[in-house]
Amino acid sequence: MMSNSEDPSRAEEIAYRKGWQAGLALGAIAIAVTAFINLLSIEKSILAVVLALIAIRAAGADQVRRRGRLAIAIAALHMVVVAVFLVVFHEQLGRLLHLLQSLS
Repeated sequence: MMSNSEDPSRAEEIAYRKGWQAGLALGAIAIAVTAFINLLSIEKSILAVVLALIAIRAAGADQVRRRGRLAIAIAALHMVVVAVFLVVFHEQLGRLLHLLQSLS
């Protein structure tokens, strides 16, 4: 006969899944925020959106959905800032790349 410690209950499984979803949502927020440290790191924002969408899709709790949406909003804002930066400073970035090529 199995003891209760060896056989996880339905409540424990639900709690585990909710914790996993909350962790994904918080991870997505963390990645979205750190993307701003390196302005041109759009791949982090894309990863944050993917994690947030996974968390939202699997979520039942409103708090997880809100965190997921927050991560998506931060990542989207980052992508817009990068796009504006590239449009506004495209000439200067071109010159910088040319100068960096001449150094090598």
